[in-house]
Amino acid sequence: TYMSEIIYEKKGHIAYIKLNRPKSLNAINRSLADELIKVWVDFREDKNLWVAVLSGEGKSFCAGADLKEMERGKWEFRQSLLFGDEPIGPSNYKVWKPIIAATKGHVNGAGLWLACESDIIISTDNALFGTREVRANVPVLVAPFISYYIPRSIAADIMFSAKPINAQRAYQVGLVNKIVSEDQLMIEATNKAEEICGCGPLSVWASKELFLRTRDMDYQSALSLVEQISPPVWNSEDSIEAKKAFAEKRK
Repeated sequence: TYMSEIIYEKKGHIAYIKLNRPKSLNAINRSLADELIKVWVDFREDKNLWVAVLSGEGKSFCAGADLKEMERGKWEFRQSLLFGDEPIGPSNYKVWKPIIAATKGHVNGAGLWLACESDIIISTDNALFGTREVRANVPVLVAPFISYYIPRSIAADIMFSAKPINAQRAYQVGLVNKIVSEDQLMIEATNKAEEICGCGPLSVWASKELFLRTRDMDYQSALSLVEQISPPVWNSEDSIEAKKAFAEKRK
């Protein structure tokens, strides 16, 4: 499928998803959002793809929603790129495969949300993580969820003052996993993806599904989901072979 706003490549078990509006710092408009939704579904359904690396073309990861497009008419919540009828987040499409965000430059608003919706964040030292919506008198739509990823007081400062934090601070508060130079960004993201590919894919996907779906569950409900999801993986041919390989000290 031809895509104009996203570069989507498959290399072995790794999907490379690159936002491709560099002149707009990869700000998300409706057409990019529509393409990204198709990519999430394809990534989910392709059994040969085990991990995704999400990045941005040019100087930035993603500067957020395209405000120039939003201001053309009356906006309603259901048009939201994050939480509307056709949102951009991978979890909305039950993508239980790991996603690594390779971030640089602006990681703002909807871009910050995409990074947070990823599982691991590798960043360059020039990245700025923020939500600048309040400067345009737009509510921060991720406000109910941002403290899942960033300590509450720091999240509040980011949201209410519209002042981003740099990569080093993001690393200190646990948002970013590793900071690397720009020429090492995709290399490091690929290395991490390959590391994950060295583990049992069924178990990794089940673990991610449990990780995300149980976040707002009570203890017993979470245990029930574990009981539902775990046995098919544990009893699979993949798992039987993996346990045998472990006992025989081979891959």
